[in-house]
Amino acid sequence: MMAATHLRKAFLLASISIFLTACDPMLSLEGSFWPAWIICILSGLAASMLLMWQLVHYRLAPHLGPPLLIGPSLWALCTFVIWLVFYST
Repeated sequence: MMAATHLRKAFLLASISIFLTACDPMLSLEGSFWPAWIICILSGLAASMLLMWQLVHYRLAPHLGPPLLIGPSLWALCTFVIWLVFYST
């Protein structure tokens, strides 16, 4: 009885994951399809580098904290904001 319940739960989770794989938005760049999250990560990297350059230019970077913590956090923030701006429905 217990094995049947575990098997049923595993089958349910597997079928849900199969149906949700089609929900990822795809972009066509030069005839090649790219997942949208890759584009968001790359554009988030570019935006965070631009923002970090601005922080250094205006001499605000030393007041923020350790750069090994600020850099990746800024990258994640830019990536998530780009995802929300372009792909939130």
